[in-house]
Order: sequence, then C-alpha cells, then structure tokens
Amino acid sequence: MKLLNKITLWFIGIVFLVTPITMIISRNNIKKHLDQAEIARMTAVNDRVAQQLLAGEKPDRYTHGRPIEITAISGPLPAEKISVKKDNYVAEDLGEKECRITVDSWYQVGTQAYKISSYNYVIKSEEIFRGMLSTVVWKMLLMIFAVSVTARLLSGKIFSPLRRTMKAIHRFDLKQKDKLQLPETSTTEFKELNVFLRKMTDKAMEDYAAVKEFSENASHELQTPLAVIRSKIELLSETNIDSIQAALIGDMQNAIEKLSHINRSLILLTKLENQEFKVSESLKFCRVVKDVIATYEDWITMREIKLSSNLDKNIPLNIHPALAEMLISNLLSNAIRHNRDGGQIKMELTHHHLSISNTGIPPQIPTCELFQRFKKSNQSNDSIGLGLAIVKQICEVNGYDVEYNYTDGWHNIEVYFFKRAVISGDAMSASTAVAV
Repeated sequence: MKLLNKITLWFIGIVFLVTPITMIISRNNIKKHLDQAEIARMTAVNDRVAQQLLAGEKPDRYTHGRPIEITAISGPLPAEKISVKKDNYVAEDLGEKECRITVDSWYQVGTQAYKISSYNYVIKSEEIFRGMLSTVVWKMLLMIFAVSVTARLLSGKIFSPLRRTMKAIHRFDLKQKDKLQLPETSTTEFKELNVFLRKMTDKAMEDYAAVKEFSENASHELQTPLAVIRSKIELLSETNIDSIQAALIGDMQNAIEKLSHINRSLILLTKLENQEFKVSESLKFCRVVKDVIATYEDWITMREIKLSSNLDKNIPLNIHPALAEMLISNLLSNAIRHNRDGGQIKMELTHHHLSISNTGIPPQIPTCELFQRFKKSNQSNDSIGLGLAIVKQICEVNGYDVEYNYTDGWHNIEVYFFKRAVISGDAMSASTAVAV
C-alpha cells in the first residue's frame, strides 16, 4: 500500500474514532447547559412570585396561564430552600417519553411560609442525540472526502521529491561512473534522506571499483605464476624420474589445474554478482543445449553412460550466451562426474523448465548447503564445490528458480525459467543433492 493511502486511512480511522466520542461529550454538555438554563429561569420565576407576595400584591396576573403553583405551608422552612426534581414519563396522548423539570422554592412572607413550584418540559437526551446524528454523519462524510482529495492534491507537491528520488535510485547503476543525482527539496526529512543516499551510493561505487580492480588484478597476477609453475612441471616430467616422482608431479599438475579452475570460477562469480553480463537479445536455448551435449559426447561415451533427451524446439530466452553455456555445462558435467559407469542421464527441455537427472550414490548433506560455495557431498578431489554456486548465481541473475533433489537413486536438477509463486517448503528442506 502506498504511503499516501496509509496516511489517509489513518486520518479516516482517527475521524471515526474521535467523532462518536466528541458527539457523546457534546450531547451531555448541551443537555446539561439546557437544564441549567431552564432551572435558573424557573428559579427566577419563583423569586418573582415571592417578591409579589412579599409586597402584598396578588400574583394572579403573573401566574395566570403559567405552570406555577403557590402553596401555603405550616412549620419551619427546610434547610435547602430550592429543590430540583427531574421526572421522565410517557405522555399518554403523545405516546412518547417526556422529561419534566420541577423547581420548588420555599419563602417566608411575614408569618406565613409558602412553597412555590414551577415546572417545564425540556428536550430529552435522545432528541438531542438524534438531532446531532445526521449532522455528525454528514460531517464525517465531508471530512473523509476533504481528507482524501486534499491528501492527493498535496501529495503532488509534498511527495514529488520522494518520487523523483526513487526514480533516480532505480536508474542508478554501480557500473557507471556517474554519481547519483537527486532532486532538490525544502523538506527536512527528504534532505536528510538525500544526504544519506548520496553518501551510501558514493561509498558503494568506491567499494565496487576497489573490489573489481582487486578481482581483475588477482585474476591477472595469479595466471602468470600458475602458467610458470605448469611449464616448469612439464619440463620436470620430461627428465629422468622414477615412478614415485612421476606420481608426485601428477598430483602437482592436478592441484595446479584445480587452483586455476577455482580462480576462474571465483572471478566468474564476482562478475555475476556485479551483473556484468548484459542481455541485448534473446537466444535459442535449445540450440545451446545441443551444442553442450555434443561437447560432452566423448566423456559420456568413455563412461558408458546412456543419455536420453527430450528437447522442445524454438525456446527463446533472454540470457547472455556465455551464461547459458555455463549453466548447461555445469549441470551436465555434474551429472556425468557424479554418475556411475554405465549409468543413465535424462534431459528434458520445455518452454517452462530444464530438467537434468542422473543415477548416482545418495548425497550426504542437504541441498541448502550444496548451493553454497565450496560445499561438496563426497569431498572428491575432482570437484571444487563451486559448480552449483555458479548455477545458483546464474539463475538469480536471470530470475530463474532452481531445485535439486534425490529420489529413488536419481539426482534431479530442475531450472524453472519463470519465478513460481509458491515453492513447497517441505520439498526444499527434504531435498538433497551433489555439488560440482
């Protein structure tokens, strides 16, 4: 949900919460003040009648037609000379509940004591509430409409710098040397955000440049001594050596080749993480699969492995050609290396996924660890533990899903070309695999 919509909902929620409370408070205050005003009026009327009695005048003219009752009483006056009584009852002629306030006042006029009573009907709380309800409903509707419209009008001005900042961040690319350009704003919070983003992106560009330079230098510098060591070992192998020395030289050559492979794989992973493989156009993935299979035919024949494939035609994918070849090559070489002599490999390619299955021994560690760097199931010398890490990184760069599981003697890797909404957590936790 957008920030503006959240703020609008908060305001509307506050209106719905506060309005009923204020309506009840207002009703009680209005009722209280109306009652007090009526009591004060009737008290003044009683005082007026008492003054006429004290002056010896007959109050007939004043009390005529008014709800005033004068009663002569015997005995002393009560301590409270004014008494207020409120009665609620149902009027028989109208069939409605009414509220009557009666004010009784006691006066001493000469030797005679009098009780003067006045009463009047006042507005009930329910009537006030009903009168306020329609007004409050219209008030709430107008407030909601005003908040919604005003919020959207103001957002065009207030949140405009934030939207431009977000667009600038989306366009920002670490591989470009241009610094992040952010719009000017007068809002303090947006100014602080822009300052932080500039510092963060400048630091990221510096770190990216340093890491890239280091990886390129390391790759270049390591290749030279490796080539020298390889050539020296080849010269040494041509001299007069015994069988033990030959075995040692062979182990050294294998170690150097493995080190060179690790170096190339780490450089590749760095380039993948930095997204240095740009896609300009789609390629026919089925053709790349066939080319890789042809490359590994001799190895498959030497291991006496039976390969069966079911490849759909005309499958265009937006992926860099080098990454497509690396992805298929790592998966197929993994299926050959960890297969048994005389085993089987099954390949299936559709518009939605690529599946490679091979026979082999059960894995020893779970899948979630095998996709990490240098994680291997059997710790074999011919595996460096980076093949699946590269496969995983290629899939992430291109927005693919990858799964690896072992069922009934078969290792199975599936690459889904489209992100699926739901992936079974139980299947992922139970699946296990073998890494290159």
